Amino acid sequence: MVLSGKDYRKVIGIIDAIYSFPDKKAMVLTVCDELRRFIGINSAVFVSADPKTREFHFAGYEIFNNTEASMLSYLSHYSMRDPFMSNGWFKNHFNDAARITDLVPGLINTEFACDFLLPVASVFYALGAWLKAQGDIAGIFIINRQRHERDFSSRDREIVNILLPHVANSIHNMDLIGGRDPLKESCGVIMTDEAGSPVFMNDAARQAIRGVAMEHVPDPGLGPGAAFFKNGARTFRVRTVPLCKRKKGKFILLEPDPPVHRLDPGLDRFKLSHREKEIAVLVIQGHSNREIADRLFIREQTVKGHLINIFGKFEISRRGELAAKALGLRAIE
Repeated sequence: MVLSGKDYRKVIGIIDAIYSFPDKKAMVLTVCDELRRFIGINSAVFVSADPKTREFHFAGYEIFNNTEASMLSYLSHYSMRDPFMSNGWFKNHFNDAARITDLVPGLINTEFACDFLLPVASVFYALGAWLKAQGDIAGIFIINRQRHERDFSSRDREIVNILLPHVANSIHNMDLIGGRDPLKESCGVIMTDEAGSPVFMNDAARQAIRGVAMEHVPDPGLGPGAAFFKNGARTFRVRTVPLCKRKKGKFILLEPDPPVHRLDPGLDRFKLSHREKEIAVLVIQGHSNREIADRLFIREQTVKGHLINIFGKFEISRRGELAAKALGLRAIE
């Protein structure tokens, strides 16, 4: 469906507002209020989710024109019965809203509608989507109408779909600025000006891009997919955050890949010491023995000694086998 010029002007205004708020609550509630006046919604909810497990954060939700009681009831019991959670369609569709009546044609006769939507949440129609930015799950966003109101139209869905990547990206930026996720690890940080030239770079970033021009570092943009940068044996997950609304530069974050949280379960099975685990992670992330020694302020011979112990515990003989075994993959022969 082709939107009118008036529709597009309104959408552009909402997008501009999305990036003007310093906190998630104000942004989400403002978007909901704009949608109430623009396309007509009765209520809405955003629920934050862990980017790794997709599990909801019980403290990470925002409610628009509904009650805490209905939200807590949803999180504690009914979320697993929600088609937006249980339907397989959403595993491969992000920032793409669907109508609940399309997912469940006989919705009125389902337990979810009869036990939760109508009596508890006092709504029936829903348009919802999983939000994802730069490869990270942000959460789930659902807008609602009551039973006596009309279902969401193709125009409504198109308007919402234009806004969703911006909502996801704004939440992603706030999470990164708040220090959640990559900054907990040894992350390269680059600050660029409006022209894309670096004006600040920490030591981790200098090492990451050593010998490579800045233009070869990819920009993940607004899409839901992750971007990766490879330099020699090392791979980095790339994330970007705008400096602020008035400045056009950005922060580029280079997170060593695979990240520690992905390696922890596999490494813990082999009863490594704290130092052995540090070295194993750096080996898997592509560091040489010399780089590991410099980073940990130990002798290169000490690194080699630890590697002998690590290889013995893993029952392997080559560095490449360490990553495969820690991640539960088959080593390349």
